[in-house]
Amino acid sequence: MKIKNNKALPKLILIWSKRICNSFKKDKKPKRGRPPLYQDQIIIAALLLKILKGSSLRKLEEDLKELFPKVPDFTTLWYRFRKLEKSYLMEMIRRSAKEIMRVLKAKEFHCLVADGTGFGYGETYYMKWLKGQKLRKVRSHVKAVVLVGMVRGKEVVVGVNVGRAYSDENKLLMPMLEGLDFRAKYFLGDAYYGRSVEVLKGVKEHGMVAVVPVRETMRQKVRDEYRKWAKENYELRRKVYRKRWRVGEWPTGTVKNTTGDRDNVKDFHVASLYVLGRFVIYNLALLEELLLLWLKLLGHMTPSNSLSFNKMRIFPTASGSS
Repeated sequence: MKIKNNKALPKLILIWSKRICNSFKKDKKPKRGRPPLYQDQIIIAALLLKILKGSSLRKLEEDLKELFPKVPDFTTLWYRFRKLEKSYLMEMIRRSAKEIMRVLKAKEFHCLVADGTGFGYGETYYMKWLKGQKLRKVRSHVKAVVLVGMVRGKEVVVGVNVGRAYSDENKLLMPMLEGLDFRAKYFLGDAYYGRSVEVLKGVKEHGMVAVVPVRETMRQKVRDEYRKWAKENYELRRKVYRKRWRVGEWPTGTVKNTTGDRDNVKDFHVASLYVLGRFVIYNLALLEELLLLWLKLLGHMTPSNSLSFNKMRIFPTASGSS
């Protein structure tokens, strides 16, 4: 899957930015006061293009002039980034996963894997408690829990939730499980998720089999029914659990290797948007790869005109028709 120097991705970003904003307009009530000068779709597209190309705000302003007749300057871009809602990017991840499933003609995932990771931002700081003889020096980071689905040999990002440094991964995962509208056979996670009864209960309510290691000691036995259920599944399905390393680590590793794992910003909200935007780009790159392969197999497209996605009517229009 190609992310860097992918000429089709900017076109795809523009299409999906407009699509997601049009869908949000129907649900949101108009606010009082003067409407913003620049639409949200321009700000979302600018954010994703900045992540994709790794450009500065000044360079981003110049790049946007080639795409839009009127663009905000770099100070306005930074102001709008700080006001942009994370729900836009979260919804883009969910809908792009739905579109990938539609292209693959798959009804359910083989497994869903939850994995926690961190993306650095800001500067280093000292913890407030002693670690040995001195204070421990650490870096600020955005804690992210990524929910990845495996279907037909492809790893698809189903959902991402972000929080402050050292946030509880189980608390970040629960909102994604509660709003999950995908089906899967198995749920895979490390032993940390085996501690939470709420997570295991949510997995079972969605009809998935939790293959999660649950630790017990000589003095502390597993008593809860859900934890016993997950422990038995783990002992019976160790071969299934081995897929966690590939499915859980592959998208995160690809994202960090192609778009970086640290941002030179001090604002937590903007750093969170950058993290979510990375996984949006991952899904769009995967979708572009699948569509291009599908069209080549059908003989409808050659590499010379592979950018004509709108003309092929593969993506839904602004009105939601296909």
